[in-house]
Amino acid sequence: MKDIKYKVLKDIFGHNDFRTLQEEGVDTVLDNRDLLMILPTGGGKSLVYQLPTMIKEGISIVISPLIALMQDQVSALKAQKISADMISSAQSREDVNEIISKARNGELKFLYLSPERLNTESTLNLLRTLNINFFVIDEAHCISQWGHEFRDDYRALGNLKANFPNIAVCAFTATSTNHVTDDIVRELRLQNPTVLKGKIFRKNIFISAQRRLTNGHAQLQDFLNRHKNESGIIYVSSRKKAEEVSSFLNMKGYSSLPYHAGLPQHVREQNFKIFVNDKVNIMVATIAFGMGIDKSDIRFVVHMSLPKSQENFYQEIGRAGRDGEDSETLLLFNAADMILQKRFLIDIENEEYKAHLDAKIDSIYKFSTSEICFHKQLAEYFDDTLDACNDRCDNCLQSDASRQDITKEAQMILSTIYKTNQSFGKNYLIDVLRGSKEQKLLANEADKLSVYNIGTHLSKKEWFVILERLLELKTLNIGEFSVLKLTDDAINILKGKIKVNIKSSRLQVSVKEKRVKQADAFEYDEDLFEKLRTKRSELASALDVPAYIVFSDKVLKNLSSEKPFDKASMLEVNGVGEKKFEQFGEAFLEVINE
Repeated sequence: MKDIKYKVLKDIFGHNDFRTLQEEGVDTVLDNRDLLMILPTGGGKSLVYQLPTMIKEGISIVISPLIALMQDQVSALKAQKISADMISSAQSREDVNEIISKARNGELKFLYLSPERLNTESTLNLLRTLNINFFVIDEAHCISQWGHEFRDDYRALGNLKANFPNIAVCAFTATSTNHVTDDIVRELRLQNPTVLKGKIFRKNIFISAQRRLTNGHAQLQDFLNRHKNESGIIYVSSRKKAEEVSSFLNMKGYSSLPYHAGLPQHVREQNFKIFVNDKVNIMVATIAFGMGIDKSDIRFVVHMSLPKSQENFYQEIGRAGRDGEDSETLLLFNAADMILQKRFLIDIENEEYKAHLDAKIDSIYKFSTSEICFHKQLAEYFDDTLDACNDRCDNCLQSDASRQDITKEAQMILSTIYKTNQSFGKNYLIDVLRGSKEQKLLANEADKLSVYNIGTHLSKKEWFVILERLLELKTLNIGEFSVLKLTDDAINILKGKIKVNIKSSRLQVSVKEKRVKQADAFEYDEDLFEKLRTKRSELASALDVPAYIVFSDKVLKNLSSEKPFDKASMLEVNGVGEKKFEQFGEAFLEVINE
């Protein structure tokens, strides 16, 4: 079995070795046991179920939450000459009947279904007529109400074990806290499952975060100047902002398209196809551009405002660098983002669930403002442990930066909170410190307070940063209606028992460009790489598939470095297997040998 496993790994998938935890997962599936695999985006989850399917008799049923995601994965399998298809509401009755016929005749290795379709009696009756080797539940965190993308239709997937008690269920997700992991196992009724959880750390992703200045466009441009002609996603908070940012970028000479739920479905699908086929570099999207985007060469992800949670953030930045190549992310945020996110919770009736989501928003804001290693914070959030990354995030690169004592300013703002009876939010308090003549302040006789007008030496933005630092240190809590409340540590600061400092850079309003280190960089012939990219584009266009389906950027770099001259030497290159060589090998060898 081991020889067969490694032969399929090389010949069909083009890999010389398994990645971390992949072989353990493959062995579990081959042994017909239930599996829960939690592996970061880009860690190779799909291979864990695709490889066993190529060895086992029968058909694998893959449950996936989005039509676009299923289409992408089916296209990728077909491009590898692997028989796969999907059934969705977007297809005609004739198309569905043809796919059903192929499945019953044993002509398919993979059949993709949505959870909504799986939960119908007609689909269950169809499945009972098939030789199913195992079920795959993709994006399994959707089954847990404590996750970040809970879907009601996923709950019914627990009935798979009741309807097909002797068939293994293999669940996959990129993100899962211990709480969510327990929920997945319980809801899917997995029987003594093998649970494989990869490390959270993605060493090829550099994480940076900045307070957003005005609309953030200038900061975005500074960032994009380091990523010219590279593929990336920019996440925004609304449909309007998707259109605005896309228009701004196009006006500045970048190629971008918007993607949001307000666009007609055919336009969304068209924009998605244009992006994955490298006809535009940048997609400006709301979270409607969701999970499972299988484009391997995305070099950057930008958030123009605070995401809903650390789960969302981690999953969204994970869309960068799926090929393992160096990538960068930027999070732009300010306090108003947190307030806006909390407004969306008002209509939720379940108080426990509302409190749960509220805590997630607090957590992502604390993450953004913290001076602790971003990778370390993410690991701890997902119940993992990690030392500081040292050079793969803003906070670590600036850990030795000069610090500034802000104890005096902290005492000023804490005194203001105390003297206004802990009844106001940030803007009001800063206005008191800066001596504002706003009618509300004067009506409250704030101008009579001893703290009125004592903070004019700092700008409003600088006061906001100091408040963020005090929140990070848990000197303050945010109460109902965004009112700031003092904690016990606040009293010790007021009495001079605790000093407060901050990284000097956080109080600088100008944005400084940072040099992002290359992770595991290696030398390759850049001219040859560009020629191979051109050839890849020609081949992809002819097949009407995304360029990365032919070969990823990483494989092209390997080819540009090793410069194979014949079939034997090309098959030695990691990422090239028999199938890929049969389809594309000679075309690339011709370019290399020139």
